[in-house]
Amino acid sequence: MMNYMNKLIGVLICIGFSITGWAQTDTTDRPLMHEIVAAKFFLAPVEKKIAFTETWLKQFPDTARSGKLAEAYDMLRSEIALTYFKANDKAAGLNWLQQLRTAEGKVGAGIKIGSYLLSQDEKAYAGVVESKLRPMVDSVSNAFKKDSTGKDTYNTLMPVYVKCLQVLGKNDRIVYYLQPLYKANGQQFPSDVTTRIMTKPEDYKLTDNLAYTYGMALAATGQSKEAVAVLARMYLTGEETSEKVLADIKDASSKIPGGEAYFNHLTDSVHSYYKAKLTAFAAVKNVDLNALKGRYVLLDFWGSWCRPCRASHPHLKELYAKYKDKGFEIVGIASEHAKTKEDCIAAWKNAIAQDGITWLQVLNNENAVKFDAVKEYSVTAFPTKILLDKDGNIIGRFVGNGNSGEAFYARLAQLLDN
Repeated sequence: MMNYMNKLIGVLICIGFSITGWAQTDTTDRPLMHEIVAAKFFLAPVEKKIAFTETWLKQFPDTARSGKLAEAYDMLRSEIALTYFKANDKAAGLNWLQQLRTAEGKVGAGIKIGSYLLSQDEKAYAGVVESKLRPMVDSVSNAFKKDSTGKDTYNTLMPVYVKCLQVLGKNDRIVYYLQPLYKANGQQFPSDVTTRIMTKPEDYKLTDNLAYTYGMALAATGQSKEAVAVLARMYLTGEETSEKVLADIKDASSKIPGGEAYFNHLTDSVHSYYKAKLTAFAAVKNVDLNALKGRYVLLDFWGSWCRPCRASHPHLKELYAKYKDKGFEIVGIASEHAKTKEDCIAAWKNAIAQDGITWLQVLNNENAVKFDAVKEYSVTAFPTKILLDKDGNIIGRFVGNGNSGEAFYARLAQLLDN
């Protein structure tokens, strides 16, 4: 069985690929992608997946070995292969993997099949998956360290590859691969944001977090201060909202030599920083801090142009009505993209009126040179909701709607329902 899987993953990954030219910007795949969505390809049985693919190849011929259209067809081939593996028809799955044409397709298939094998038996397959992914990871890692190219691919490979290293107990290699990415990503990993958004709050575990894995690997390799700094950042950013997860982070820090004292030092420093930031925000944006004192405050980052932001307003209005007399306040912070200041103000005010929102609103475009709230609070996507405790410390950061929205509602109920 293991020999077969070695052969299988070997087919997935051609070592001699080039990472140059990965940053394609063409749109040749768009008609095909519309067909994929309309056909509900990923929900179809394997026979229909094959029929769809054959039909689309005639409709949208692909003769290249690179480009978005070729990548899209490789995505379909890898999905068909995975469907066969799940049905225990490994020969058919292998046949479809042999048809992969692009470097991106091989990366995607390596991740997809690697994830599947680990989900079946991570102890049995970690060594195989790690050995087959390693040349690809090293190629991307070396290029990234040289000139910062391929960061997206590097980030995409890490969750599966690091899982293998974790199972194999290779903490030094975890640090080696994650350290440059952690710094380049602004002391975080994009996959952690995705995991939180895609996972229901009750199913989320701290061990699903790449930053946590990195922190524990630092601790295991004797880098105690660096490890505690990573864990403290997780604790303080508000991205982790579960009381259990927060307690586990604090507990993990206390088990690192000197960890408890350093963790407390970092949290005290950051809390002071948050208070100063909130004071600066209030001064520049003409917000009355006395009206917020002693209350849980939600900073709601939104814009008139952002459909998901505005889709969240009806429920937010319900929550405001329910909790405003229980110590809850909202400050809407809008960012507008119109060409002129006047147009930004008009779009902002029209959206407020149309959505019927009554809580305090500020326009981030105004006086942004003095205080840019989006930048200061590290907002990279809309909607983002940041929950502050009664002392102005960040205790929750929620990006998007969906599961992230559910986590916000649960956190608010936990704090204010009594």
